Amino acid sequence: MLREIKKVLVIKLRDIGDIVLSTPVLKILYKNCNAPEIVYVVKKEYGDFKYLLPYVSEVITYDKSNPFDFLRVVFKLRKYRFDLAVNLHATFRSALMTLLSGAKLRLVHNHSGKNYFTSLPLNIEEKQKSIIERDIDTLSPLIDVKSIGDELKKTQLILKYEFSKLFDEEEFLNTIGFGIGAKRKEKIWDKKKFIELGWKLKEKNFKIAIFCAENERKDGEFIANALGKDTKLFVGLDFVRLAYFLKKLVLFIGNDSGLRHIAAALGIKTITLFGPENPVEWHPYKESDGHFSISHLEDLKNEGYDVLSREFREKSKIAIERITVDEVYEITKKVLRI
Repeated sequence: MLREIKKVLVIKLRDIGDIVLSTPVLKILYKNCNAPEIVYVVKKEYGDFKYLLPYVSEVITYDKSNPFDFLRVVFKLRKYRFDLAVNLHATFRSALMTLLSGAKLRLVHNHSGKNYFTSLPLNIEEKQKSIIERDIDTLSPLIDVKSIGDELKKTQLILKYEFSKLFDEEEFLNTIGFGIGAKRKEKIWDKKKFIELGWKLKEKNFKIAIFCAENERKDGEFIANALGKDTKLFVGLDFVRLAYFLKKLVLFIGNDSGLRHIAAALGIKTITLFGPENPVEWHPYKESDGHFSISHLEDLKNEGYDVLSREFREKSKIAIERITVDEVYEITKKVLRI
């Protein structure tokens, strides 16, 4: 059946980390369908990701804040006459978009099990698993997902845009990136700990590059000023320039955020500092590939904390506060063999 599919619609109206983690699905579709034309619908603010997504011929953006944009997107999608539509993390609204796209086959995955408007039953066991596994499960009516190898499950981004040299290569020798922000404060490591870690690494002749969003500028400047000479600060970069600079790093150390997923998908070694989110879901990477996670959820669970409760996941900072500078530094030495 897949060999007859030539036009594929993929929808995932989530944030950057989720989009990066969906790239194995793009790879699987491309390799199993008949040289398909893949169109991906993303949130409006992530339109520049069209320069990074592999196997995608076009990215269409959707502005949820504009009540008329839903109709614009639907009318545009209908012109493609899609053979297959895959909605990887559906709300009712995005499921309706999938239905109205006119695709002949629709695989719509709502993680609660309410798979609105799917044309084939998914029969997915909804349990705690990595987000990559959840996304791949969406393809289960068409593909034997159990037979998919590890290589196909790896995230991947490709920088399609060519830059002239923005910095001399020498300026990025032995540079480690710090991702100091995250969407929620419960996931953010103390900036003073980043400073302490930065000085330890500078003593080993590494340079530090700090990456943060515009609303994190104050913290980024605080850390950069504390670390002094040769410390770079990148604030609010578009995704293309962000990918360009991340590719130059020897290692990325950061909170559980979209930044570290981008770094991992670009082939950069990573160390992720986990707060209340579970690495089982959000760290689908292997130490053998240079990706390490630090989490104290098991310790806290053994101490009687309900780490799976909504209150803990949304309000508790104890997990991120448990992470020490020394344990991050020891893993850094292991990754970089210093």
